[in-house]
Amino acid sequence: MKHFLRFLILATVACQVSCDSSDDGKALDYGKAYFPTRVGAYLVYDVTETTYTLSQPSTQNYQLKIAIIDKFLSTDGDSTFVIHRSKRNTDIDAWSYIDTWSVRSNSREVVTDEENIAYVKLKFPVANNSTWDGNVYNTLGEDEYEMSDVKTAQTFNEKTFNDCITVIQNDNQDYIVYLDQRKEVYAAQVGLVYKETTQLKYCTQDNCLGQQQVESGIIYKQTISTYGVE
Repeated sequence: MKHFLRFLILATVACQVSCDSSDDGKALDYGKAYFPTRVGAYLVYDVTETTYTLSQPSTQNYQLKIAIIDKFLSTDGDSTFVIHRSKRNTDIDAWSYIDTWSVRSNSREVVTDEENIAYVKLKFPVANNSTWDGNVYNTLGEDEYEMSDVKTAQTFNEKTFNDCITVIQNDNQDYIVYLDQRKEVYAAQVGLVYKETTQLKYCTQDNCLGQQQVESGIIYKQTISTYGVE
């Protein structure tokens, strides 16, 4: 009887460990669903980009296409996916190549290389109020990202995505010197569905301080239009 009880206790402990590990694995796999990577996958966005200079602001409306065209193994054994970015003015125009980015992911994070600058886009497992340094792999200085609205439904371009997360990259509320507000929304099994960036430098001279007179900056909105696999 003692041997049986000892066996039962050991079996229970082993089950708890294996079940916890399995749950963690599911959580990590589930988190990676917000940034799926598959060769041939593409996403098309409607973009509105307003650039501010000392002259009048200039606004462009265009479509942006993100396509995963290849993958290779990095030195640490993780897969790195090659991304081509293209743009066009309207639906009937041909796509024009812009540049090449890359993305790599593992059980801990998703990292994108954008114009040779690495950003940690997501950390796993996903959880409300989790934070991390988005610039940990570059030299731009610490930039704390925060995850929110985990597993919420959001609608963009009349498309409702039932399982989304939001990453607040910055929200400084500074309307006197420099306004920096950035966020990205990811949908499970789709990826990035919305991106918004507002970075405005205001005039700080005596005759315009506090009047929100923009000297330079950008307001950028990128909204999902279509997606699929080619």
